[in-house]
Amino acid sequence: MVTDINVKDGELVWYNERKGHGFVKIDDIEVFLHRSTLDRFGLVRLLTGDKVTVSLTVNEHGEVIQDLLRVDRPVNPAPPAASEPADGEMRAVVKFFNDIRGYGFVTAEDIAEDVFVHSRVLNDCGFHSLIQGQKLLIKVDDAGKGPQVQAVRLLNE
Repeated sequence: MVTDINVKDGELVWYNERKGHGFVKIDDIEVFLHRSTLDRFGLVRLLTGDKVTVSLTVNEHGEVIQDLLRVDRPVNPAPPAASEPADGEMRAVVKFFNDIRGYGFVTAEDIAEDVFVHSRVLNDCGFHSLIQGQKLLIKVDDAGKGPQVQAVRLLNE
């Protein structure tokens, strides 16, 4: 049974397009956001940090987002860039990045195999996506799952 609709402002914590859901922080709680809500609004994806206005309702699971009413995407400063690698960084080139799946691979100058890069790392470093052939400076970690990008900056040559 649905009851008591109200309008609130929040910020997207994360949204996974493949899973079709995510969470919006409203006041001090994280509220569930389903893909169907984006569909009704006419969006395919939201980005971490997007400011949203939503209508909330309560169902048997608690408070949930019923409708997306407004989306404001903060203007991000340009992603960090440098012309030379810092300690622990290496040059890399984007092999591919899939926005829908939220990951891709780069080829790094000192690593024989492709290096995995996840959208969470990009978001944390000021990026929303990568473009094939884009030149980067990356920090890599290999925690037993193969090499993964831990930090990224643009390479200005």
